[in-house]
Amino acid sequence: MTWAKALIQRMIALAPVFLLAVSTAVPAQSRTLDLVFMPPVIEPQNLCSPTAEAKPADNLTTAGAQDGLTDPIRLQYVQRDIRNLESTDANRWFDFIMTLIDWEAKLDPTFIAADVQQARIRLYVDAGRLDALKAAGLIEQLRTGGSQITNAQKMALAQYYLNGIGVAQDQDIARGLIKDAAYGGNAEALMSIARMDLEGNPVPGWDAPLDLTVTLAFGGMLGQMNAQVCGHAERIAREYLTGGVVTRNPDVAFAWYKFAADLGGAAAAWRVVEMHLDANADRKDNVEMLHYLKLAVDGGITVNQGQADKLKSAGQVDEATLRQILGYNFSEDTGRSRPSVSPYFQLSVNIDGQVPDANGPYLEYLRDLTKFDTAPGWVFTRLANEVLIRKGRWAGEAEATALLEIAAERQDPEGMQLLAKILVRYRNDPAQLNRAINLLTGASGLGIMTAMDDLDTLYRCQAVDAPRLPEADVWAANYRATQDRTVDVTSQDLISLDPYKKPEMLALIQTQALAGRPVSLANYLERVQLNPFATVDAQRLWAGRVNQSDKALEVFGELEFALSGNPAERDLAVELFRRIYLNNGVTSALDLGVALTEDDSRDPAIAKEIIDMLTKAGNRGEGAAIRLKARLLARTQPQEVVYQEFKTVIEERGDFLALMFAIPYVDKDKAADYLDRAVALMNCGTKDSDELGDAGTILLDPALSDHWRQVGLTFEDGHLLSKLNLSNPQLALFDTGPAPTAKDVYARNLADGDRSALRNLFRLSADPDLKTYDPEAAVGQLTALLKTGSAEDEAWVLANYRLAGPAVRALMAQKINMKDLYGKAAQRGDPAAKLDLALMLRDTATGIADLKASARWLQDSAAAGNVGAMTELGEVLASGIGVPQDRKAALDWLEKAAAAGDNRAKESARLVRLEEGM
Repeated sequence: MTWAKALIQRMIALAPVFLLAVSTAVPAQSRTLDLVFMPPVIEPQNLCSPTAEAKPADNLTTAGAQDGLTDPIRLQYVQRDIRNLESTDANRWFDFIMTLIDWEAKLDPTFIAADVQQARIRLYVDAGRLDALKAAGLIEQLRTGGSQITNAQKMALAQYYLNGIGVAQDQDIARGLIKDAAYGGNAEALMSIARMDLEGNPVPGWDAPLDLTVTLAFGGMLGQMNAQVCGHAERIAREYLTGGVVTRNPDVAFAWYKFAADLGGAAAAWRVVEMHLDANADRKDNVEMLHYLKLAVDGGITVNQGQADKLKSAGQVDEATLRQILGYNFSEDTGRSRPSVSPYFQLSVNIDGQVPDANGPYLEYLRDLTKFDTAPGWVFTRLANEVLIRKGRWAGEAEATALLEIAAERQDPEGMQLLAKILVRYRNDPAQLNRAINLLTGASGLGIMTAMDDLDTLYRCQAVDAPRLPEADVWAANYRATQDRTVDVTSQDLISLDPYKKPEMLALIQTQALAGRPVSLANYLERVQLNPFATVDAQRLWAGRVNQSDKALEVFGELEFALSGNPAERDLAVELFRRIYLNNGVTSALDLGVALTEDDSRDPAIAKEIIDMLTKAGNRGEGAAIRLKARLLARTQPQEVVYQEFKTVIEERGDFLALMFAIPYVDKDKAADYLDRAVALMNCGTKDSDELGDAGTILLDPALSDHWRQVGLTFEDGHLLSKLNLSNPQLALFDTGPAPTAKDVYARNLADGDRSALRNLFRLSADPDLKTYDPEAAVGQLTALLKTGSAEDEAWVLANYRLAGPAVRALMAQKINMKDLYGKAAQRGDPAAKLDLALMLRDTATGIADLKASARWLQDSAAAGNVGAMTELGEVLASGIGVPQDRKAALDWLEKAAAAGDNRAKESARLVRLEEGM
């Protein structure tokens, strides 16, 4: 163990206080290690965030940034794009990623030759070009080259050798690299050794105890007391939240977040706030929460982890504003009747300014990318989108159009689609309209399914001579066939969907959720949250996926608000919605404003808050926010006052509803222009066509009003479905044949070789309250299960035999040797089986030997903690059935059972005392 002593001494020299804070336990015989590694007690101090005086200007805020693009920020964007492109489609963007890697080397002097080599190797692997990688010999060159490779690079190389990726597989080299990195104190290597040990695949030559290995890993993660210590502490906290190597322990994670927060970590301080907000009522502490809220604010609220997330850092926001948005931390949550996955979210803070920023470092970075010959079309599309967002949909149209022309030339389908939508504004020009049609057709051919829906909209609603039904119907049918349209389901229908009545809809929701579609992601998480059989791992997985999408979070907040079943749940839903707004920024301002209007807008403070949120959303051109603000203030001012407030915004960036709001207040020529803009943005449905028809009435143009009435008559649903609260998908299933029942599904699974389906079939067959009740079938399913010879299946059969009704039990007794089955389970140590065997032996006893055996099994079961066995054993000892009578011992067992809550034992103990005169 000399190596271990040396490593420990080295780590103590680096961080002496940390190892003193370690508390370990014997490794659990499970997938994870029961180890508690607590942070040291240390005086709070600001190590991780610069002081207010020394804090540099924040170049990454979403609003108000004045500084230009600097090389450090440019480097962060480059590194983020390399990661994202490699994870998305490394083979498709191979050449462009190589360009970015070369650029990264120029921007970062510390990105030396070995780092560049490793980055290129990773790209070959991610692109699936393994033969080319092996032929180039890049991995072997990096391992044996003259440059000194780091421990982290040894770990990366180890994975290639371990799995034979891009190099001949060599387990010995791989483990040697891992072991070398571990000797060097690399935390990832130590964690890998621990993980391999837990998986039953220990690294030869590593003989340190498992708890010591993980302790060393955590010590290495923490490192020295410098500005990086907060991020390292948060990494340890995440290990305790994910439970991959160490057993999941939110309390230890909470302690590490507090440790990091006390050292100036703004991210950790916000996580402490979040954990208080998510805690049960008895563990919430508003005083402590507000203390860490202040620390988070003092640290700048740049809370997300990693460089990519830092690029979405928050605008500076004072504590008073943040407290106002958060509202009250409701701890009177005893009225909640629904489960909640909100503790699994890791929400941040992203407060936008009152008005959009017209420029920013990301815009400059994208302009830099367009100068590379290898820049793909999506770079120009992304830049065009940024221009439209920052300058405004209409103010930025000319610049965006020029960029999208290049994107279309480089065959970027999203760029082609966006360019077509811009050209629809000029639908009165046949050449422009035909160009839009060609672009959308091309985009659909390149895999953009929604382009088919856009073509349906163009022919059905937007063309000057619409509706052109022959073309529209073809594209509508094509788009329906793709099943790409997001599943439209109300909140109540969502939670009441029966998988055996509407399997197609649920399957489509799940498929779209797996594809990352925001609405379906939120819908599926709501289903997982309400599923009593969903595992914690499933809840955390889907909550994590929703957490990655602002839109999905917003939809989930809306669902929680809509599904609130009582005032307590409504309060908690509003609280969650406020935190989602903090995470998303102004994109969710309108939705939170609507929720607050519905919840408690009579409160003047909340009313003021609603108006502030609607103003922020209105400044982005959101017509719904502008209209709601005008309506809420209508008692005190004419609606035209609100139009005048947003007049310039509507001109530069107004959406469909904003443009329609402006129609009564502009001259005829401007109204005609706004109508063309609105048509380019419209949804081809009754709501938007009615709005346009109303505009015809406002403008005293009967022909315009009649045109949109004629367009509206072509919509499939018409008015009937909305009045009946039905949808097309619901009607499409009418009289199409029944969906497979649960019994059909499990029978099919069984036929496909899934033996576990027998358990589900038994549940259906053995329950007398179900239509599928069939005692004969139930016993046949149990008999089939027993044929597997599995101890687990035998234990399951016995457990369900105890719960079965008399008819099923009687049939089982005829067809199955229950005494033999209980005997085998009892021999394996099952306390419940020991009790059942004891009772069976007593009930069928033919002599004293059976009674003695019964008493022995009762003794074993009671000693193992079975309360029922304690009661039975006490009564047997009191009466002397199969054992010498012993009232004192009987009373001991009966009192133990009574203390565990067995009322029968309590009464039997009372009788024994009476007989003994006690």
